[in-house]
Amino acid sequence: MKGYLKKQILTSESNNIFDISIDDIFHMIQINEADRFECEKITQSVYNNESPIQPNDTGSTLRHKIYHEFLYRYPKTSGFVMKYPHGIILTQAERNHFYRGENQIYEKSIPTLLRQLNSKKTNEDKELFKIINEMRIAEFGIFLVKFDFIQQWPYKIGSTVLFDVIAQHYGLNTNWLDITNDFLVALFFANCFWNNKTNFWQPLTRNETEKNEKTKYGLIYHCPLWQKELHNGYELTNEKGERVLDNAILPIGFQPFMRCHMQAAYGIKMLEEFPLQNDVIFEKLRFRHNEELSTWIFERMGKGKLIYPHEGLIQFNDIIQEIKDSYVFSEEAFNFAFSKNKYFTNKEQCLNKILSTNILGHSIEIGKDKHSYSLSSQRIKEFDKVYKDFSIEKEYNIKLGTCKVF
Repeated sequence: MKGYLKKQILTSESNNIFDISIDDIFHMIQINEADRFECEKITQSVYNNESPIQPNDTGSTLRHKIYHEFLYRYPKTSGFVMKYPHGIILTQAERNHFYRGENQIYEKSIPTLLRQLNSKKTNEDKELFKIINEMRIAEFGIFLVKFDFIQQWPYKIGSTVLFDVIAQHYGLNTNWLDITNDFLVALFFANCFWNNKTNFWQPLTRNETEKNEKTKYGLIYHCPLWQKELHNGYELTNEKGERVLDNAILPIGFQPFMRCHMQAAYGIKMLEEFPLQNDVIFEKLRFRHNEELSTWIFERMGKGKLIYPHEGLIQFNDIIQEIKDSYVFSEEAFNFAFSKNKYFTNKEQCLNKILSTNILGHSIEIGKDKHSYSLSSQRIKEFDKVYKDFSIEKEYNIKLGTCKVF
């Protein structure tokens, strides 16, 4: 496999599934660790103001060093504030590979929202379902901005709080699909599962993996950095002439709360169904499950704590669950969801459709100050007290910086 990794893992030219061994997996872990070390070394070098550019550099020498600085060193440095199509991102160091891990063979790897849309029969039902889910995301955002920590997050850098991405990490339906640039994170998701009875992560055992032919295998989707950049560089447009990000891998960066950061999070904002199984830029690497590997990665990732850390928002799991199951929404949430929809043009007509629909098996309520949850001022004060002296630089061990990107 070492020769294969050197040659084949750098390209994805077909949708063939490649079978890999445990030895191959541990070789990929070595590559991942070398990748991580490279980024840490470059980040520290940039923080120390070390630069290959010398005062007497001129001409092609200067130009090449500038290219090296902007195109290689800066992307591999954590803490730069950069503008992307989905917002202003406080970046994590960009590694050389991107992955997604799945603990069994699925027919379609698409976001949760798109999976649920498949059960809706008409276009109108699909659009109503989208709007209701957007209202839930809006309510999640309205809940978060009650805290000083969120209100002050833009800080002196103006970075965007990606409310829909954070909502996705806390179980709400969105059109985001998780991608990571840390192989260990992908390997964890490919070998562990969330136990709904215990509310804890667990390593897969033979009881889970031997249920059928699909559960016997885990799958790693892999895309090299150069191919991601080549793909994202295309100017893709739809039939209306609008630019679309066709499974583009987008950085999530440092966000409030640590789940995104700990998972080295990137994402695909999939507006239309395009399963990873059909996407040739992703290599499909299949491996046979075994309990030793599952237990090893489970322990290596702190039994899930290195991916799902115990941070402040956990104390509001009751409210988050209420928002996830909500049938009651504020007018603010409705206005936000309506502004994002491209199906209904008349707001009053859209509102009446939502109030009369039974698409969730339950009637919908919308009112000026209605919310599905109750949040006391005492709980807000307690949370604000914990995060009163929060420092992005200190907590994430980074230095903030900006640079022009070409």
